[in-house]
Amino acid sequence: MNSVLCAVAFTFILVSALDLCLRSTDPSLIFEKCLNQSDGFENCAHFFPPKFQPEKQVYPEWSGKMRILDLLLAVVKSTTNDKVVLVSNYTQTLDLFEQLCLLRRYGYVRLDGTMTIKKRAKIVEQFNDPEVCHCQPFDNTFPSTIQSSTFIFMLSSKAGGCGLNLIGANRLVMFDPDWNPANDGQAMARVWRDGQKKNCFIYRMLTTGSIEEKIFQRQSHKKALSSCVVDNEEDVARHFSVDQLRDLFKLRVDTLSDTHETLKCKRCVNGIESVAPPESADTNSDLSLWHHCRDKKRIPDNAVKAVWGCGLITFCFYQSSHDQCNVD
Repeated sequence: MNSVLCAVAFTFILVSALDLCLRSTDPSLIFEKCLNQSDGFENCAHFFPPKFQPEKQVYPEWSGKMRILDLLLAVVKSTTNDKVVLVSNYTQTLDLFEQLCLLRRYGYVRLDGTMTIKKRAKIVEQFNDPEVCHCQPFDNTFPSTIQSSTFIFMLSSKAGGCGLNLIGANRLVMFDPDWNPANDGQAMARVWRDGQKKNCFIYRMLTTGSIEEKIFQRQSHKKALSSCVVDNEEDVARHFSVDQLRDLFKLRVDTLSDTHETLKCKRCVNGIESVAPPESADTNSDLSLWHHCRDKKRIPDNAVKAVWGCGLITFCFYQSSHDQCNVD
């Protein structure tokens, strides 16, 4: 009996965690549950406007991350000839990406677990062709076949594992975190590959104070444990306690970055970086050795600088390797 109860409780926790992740991504992903008064979503439908129809259109303004993505894509599209890879763990989020691309008339292609190997290889080859430019007029027959207007490559992180080369793009947005850092690492490595001719920009988006920050913190914790031996009190102090694990489902609205606070950073005074990271630090270094920014002054990426003015970005970690920038 106890084993059954434990299994049910554990399943409920996993489902609750998934719901929180979807809510952190975009509230439209939980709209149906709110309408149906599902467990945990009772009396929530009134938070949505009367004519809210997410199945028909996307509402970027209802999600901080989606709004930032919308602005970031607009800046990249209007100021560069770069292509962008959008990565998510959830097919529901890929659906939102599609709606956004249709709204903004961006050419796109989508790769998830439903695509055949033959079609996948053809699309990847054409996307990586340097002669294929996204600056051409939009063709509404897309995406049945990839067109010269292709600007976005949508990728399911589960389908974007080892072996996928997307050097046709040099910007990648990791829209949500996976519990397993290896999955995210593989997905984020798709554009920074042999044959890449441009500087690469990797963006990770996390909703401030939400379960996403805690998932990312667990990723960092796992990577630290796998790459080094903890042998001093300062490192031990930054590892997660049982109480912190219990805080998984708490939303913090009183922080600019729960992750930065968890680092117990000694290079920042009152949240402002006063000591630069060591010159030897790169994107493989611990997050404590990245640059920590509360404003856009020292951000090296002009696209992020342009988007910062929307007032939705609270904090930024950035670091580079071989002059290729990685923004978190």
